[in-house]
Amino acid sequence: MNLSRLLKPWSVFACSLCFSCCFQVNATLNDSPLAERISEVEQTTNWQQQKMLGTELLTEQNLGKTRKIELLLSLGKSAYKQNQFKDALVFLNQLELITQSDRLSDNHFSAVKVQGICYFYLGHYQQAIEFYSRALALAEQRNVPIEMANLHSNLGLAYFNSFTLDLALHNYLKADELYQEFGNAQDHADILLNISGVYIRQGAYDKAEEMLHEALNAFVELNDEYGVALAQADLGVLYTETKRPALAKASYQAAIGYYEAQNDVRHLSFEYGNLALLSYSQNQLELAEKEANFALYYAEKAQNPANLMEAQFTLAQIFFAQGRLTEALTNAEQSLAASRVMHEQKRERMALRLLALIEAAQGNIKRARDYDSQNLEAQNRLMNDDMLKRINDYRAKYEASELSREVEVLKQEQKLQLLKEEQRSQLQLLGVIIALLTLLTTFALYRRKVEQRAKLELSQKVALRTSELQQKADELKAANQVKSQFLANMSHEIRTPLTTVLGHAEDLLVEQDLNAQAQASVRTIYNQGLHLRDLVNDILDLSRIEAERLELEATEFSVSSLLADLCDMFQQNIQSKQLEFIVCDQVRTNAYVRLDYIRVKQILINLLSNALKFTEKGRIELEVSETHHGLQFVVKDTGIGMTEQQIGRIFDNFQQADNSITRRFGGSGLGLSLSSQLAHMMNGEIKVQSVVDHGSAFSFSVPCTVYLNTAIAEIQEPQSKQPLLSGTVLVVEDHPENRQLFSRMIERTGATVIVAENGARAVEQCLSDFPDLVLMDIQMPRMDGVEALRIIRSAGYSGPIYALTANVLMEEVKSYIDSGFNGHIGKPINKNELLAVLNTHLNFESDGKAYELNIDLSDLRDSFASTFEQERYLLIDAWQNKDLVTLQTICHKLAGAASMFEFPELASIAIEFEKVLKQGSEDQFQSLFLAMCDQLKSQESLAS
Repeated sequence: MNLSRLLKPWSVFACSLCFSCCFQVNATLNDSPLAERISEVEQTTNWQQQKMLGTELLTEQNLGKTRKIELLLSLGKSAYKQNQFKDALVFLNQLELITQSDRLSDNHFSAVKVQGICYFYLGHYQQAIEFYSRALALAEQRNVPIEMANLHSNLGLAYFNSFTLDLALHNYLKADELYQEFGNAQDHADILLNISGVYIRQGAYDKAEEMLHEALNAFVELNDEYGVALAQADLGVLYTETKRPALAKASYQAAIGYYEAQNDVRHLSFEYGNLALLSYSQNQLELAEKEANFALYYAEKAQNPANLMEAQFTLAQIFFAQGRLTEALTNAEQSLAASRVMHEQKRERMALRLLALIEAAQGNIKRARDYDSQNLEAQNRLMNDDMLKRINDYRAKYEASELSREVEVLKQEQKLQLLKEEQRSQLQLLGVIIALLTLLTTFALYRRKVEQRAKLELSQKVALRTSELQQKADELKAANQVKSQFLANMSHEIRTPLTTVLGHAEDLLVEQDLNAQAQASVRTIYNQGLHLRDLVNDILDLSRIEAERLELEATEFSVSSLLADLCDMFQQNIQSKQLEFIVCDQVRTNAYVRLDYIRVKQILINLLSNALKFTEKGRIELEVSETHHGLQFVVKDTGIGMTEQQIGRIFDNFQQADNSITRRFGGSGLGLSLSSQLAHMMNGEIKVQSVVDHGSAFSFSVPCTVYLNTAIAEIQEPQSKQPLLSGTVLVVEDHPENRQLFSRMIERTGATVIVAENGARAVEQCLSDFPDLVLMDIQMPRMDGVEALRIIRSAGYSGPIYALTANVLMEEVKSYIDSGFNGHIGKPINKNELLAVLNTHLNFESDGKAYELNIDLSDLRDSFASTFEQERYLLIDAWQNKDLVTLQTICHKLAGAASMFEFPELASIAIEFEKVLKQGSEDQFQSLFLAMCDQLKSQESLAS
């Protein structure tokens, strides 16, 4: 008994194992023939044979779901490719049903979409729209934008062929929007072609032709012959509608040539139909009949009911025009029957009208009236369908609105119920809360007394600590002011003898009788003096930045002019080291920016100087380009490079990468620190990338607006000879040497010059002599230029008056123009600018005599330099008397004259001193006063 109990479960297990093994063997044996049969179906080229084998294989019981899906998809695609659209619909419908459980799968999506395509090619556009809409919903759930775009395009085609142009255009635009973001050039060209078809049917021929040519060019660039054929076919329709038959026929023939090479019977049927209609419109009835028969032949071959219907209707029209009424009647009746099957109401009405004409021509008046009645019924049905559609739309909107309102009422009721429940809960909790609040209040009062005592003790400690910190801050501020003042005074004290040294060294360099050794020694003194001056300037700039006294002065300038200045400055030095200098200007031509030109140039000079210093072989590159926020300058070199640790130190004051760099190449370590701080003041930044022994790349980005200024032309060199001028020019200038300079320059042109030393005298001269042109300084004693202008204009003088001043900032120039000046001429005088103003407002001599504009100004320059001692005494007197107005007047006068007679250092200090005096920055008065006196004294010694 015990043995039998043990055998029973083991026997069951053994039987099960044997059955399982046998089943697996049979399945394997059966599976192998199935795979071979499926492969045979896929490799069969004859569709009828492939259809028969595939249908037989689908009935196999042991054909799994996966293999059945693969087989159905293969049969559907094969039928579609061979234009067997009805058979394709059968297999694709089965595929849709079997994949219904996984609606977002590729197989289910393909089944729905391709069914829509098959219905479209069969001419059943309403069914195509239904399947395309379902496929679009699936694509949106699958979240595949390119699929959504393709389906919008397909929907547009279906609506277009069913004459619903508004919905066609809506879907095309939706597709184009998606193609712009996710598509490619091919997609854009395809959608252009589709949209142009809508414009043709709407009568917007110019827009359609423009888009068709754009699409045609795109297809040619893409080497898409099919797209070219489609575009040519649409151009044929456009040319037909716009009465250009020769162009239309050529376009149709170009499309037909491609379709015949591809044996595309569907498109051949359509294009031969278009050719037949074109020939019919030109009364070439025999040719039209021949082409229509071709269209009919290819439509039957393609098994396309829509094309067959169109070809039959075209033949009916041609036969009717030829008087072959019986044949016309047969084809018209066939076209009518097809249009009713496909629910093409527009084609049905056209066929009914033609049948009425044919019956009337045969004398069958009763049948003609019957067809005419059917036409009216079809028209009313079409109108009723359209009205019904609109009513259904309104009803759907109304029902949706009502449903939304009911949902909103329910939501409000639900909220009200929740509020009532919350109110009950709150009432229950209220008693508990009141009790807790009583306890908390008692505890809070006790805590408050404790906190008040703690706060009192803390406030006393904070007040004591704050007092100590304030005292320390005052001490540090005073020490920083002493340091800044010391640096400013020492820099000016150093610059005074340094200016003299540089001046004498420069004079010695031009001496001819010095031997080579002496010349080399003097050049060394001069170069080291320039280096020392730059170092002093860097220290002074750093002290100003620390004291927050360095201000940026924004001016408009050309990016190309900045690059030209830098090239002129570094080209020779870089080539002397046998390095390659590459400048890459990627900024637009005539690009201008508004920045501090001096500081931007100073940063780039520091970066280029470092690149030159640390590069022994290879090249140095300067690249400038536009960014979304402004400009980016990149300086690259093939020098020694840096490590990450060295990069972290190079922007600190008085720091280089390491001590060996200082010993090997020299330098103070101020350039990059100053450049970085200047870049931050302009809201920019400097970044660096470097590889040891391979070089470094410094990028300087600065935010600004880059704009084109084609109106600002490059200043041309003045011509050596100009025609003589006639007329009177009044020059108003408070500085005597400047008056002599302007008089000498203008008189050389042939014009007569009268001068005035201030605004009051200018008013008298202008109203007594009535000159042809007035050049007036702005800041003058007794009466300034703006006040003088106002009086002159009010007295009736309407001639041109130009502002003559060294203030060239855009805001100041604009204020002069707004005050009534006709224009502005800056100091120092640009000969070309002055000559342009004179040529504009003065007359040319009739005898054609010429003059030379080049003038020797050496005597005027010497005369101006001889006044330096007197001006220095006047400056000292005004300083001792604390007469800031006189100081400002002296600075303004010296700034203009120094610019005119090429004393740049003196002009620079005078302009800065005048600016500080206007702003009232008293902490800078003393340093600039000393610098001004030193500069006058040094220039005086050089002049003597």
